[in-house]
Amino acid sequence: MNRRELAREYFKDNNLSYEDIEMNEIYKLIQILNRRIAEAGSCMLMINEPKLRGRNTNIKLNKVGKIKYAEIRVKGTYFNDREAITFNENGFIGFCGWADVHNLTPFVMGFMEWCDYLLSKKAGE
Repeated sequence: MNRRELAREYFKDNNLSYEDIEMNEIYKLIQILNRRIAEAGSCMLMINEPKLRGRNTNIKLNKVGKIKYAEIRVKGTYFNDREAITFNENGFIGFCGWADVHNLTPFVMGFMEWCDYLLSKKAGE
């Protein structure tokens, strides 16, 4: 099983779903990813801010404020806009389709750390 599949399984095996994700959780994921990127010393520079309105909207929320779709994008030293993590409307979660194992690692590890954050948040409710 590859790292992308491990991350997807981690999300699923911990009974997490899009119903657990509001905008604040997306911001928390971005915070974790930015820290992981910095620690990795990779070619990535930062996560682009999500866009809720306008022509380039990359977050869709349902009527109760949970995500239906979210696309988190990353900038690098030699690129301006690539997929970091995408929560597709059909439930599939995409991870850096462009990245090799080295560049993928901060995203997978950050995502799994974020899953742990979601679990602790659910436990505290």
